[in-house]
Amino acid sequence: MTGIGRAETVAGDAARAVTWERRLNTPHDVWAVFLQSHKRDPHVHVGDVHAPDAEMALVVAKENYTRRDPCVNLWVVRAEEIHATTAAAAEMFEPGIDKSYRFGGSYRKQKQVYQSAWRLSHRDEDQ
Repeated sequence: MTGIGRAETVAGDAARAVTWERRLNTPHDVWAVFLQSHKRDPHVHVGDVHAPDAEMALVVAKENYTRRDPCVNLWVVRAEEIHATTAAAAEMFEPGIDKSYRFGGSYRKQKQVYQSAWRLSHRDEDQ
């Protein structure tokens, strides 16, 4: 590190981190609830509950979110512990190189174009 001290580098890293990462500003008693409907399904965020501790949050979440829908597992996480990217960081998720050829959708679209062109070239009135 020529010309830059360790403290300056750490401060620079912290400044960059602040621009793309933020902590949710929620009260201490808010818990995010994640529900798993079936054994192999992923956990999905279904809402939030207010509770003083994790045990009570699970009880309240069970009462609120598992009455009508199937459930095999519940997670509760303090909402203030959830970190998210900022809206300004959306460009970070843009792909660096166009690799749309990897997606099957382009093949399906190409097939539709060829089929419609074939139909147009083989109309009854042209025969």
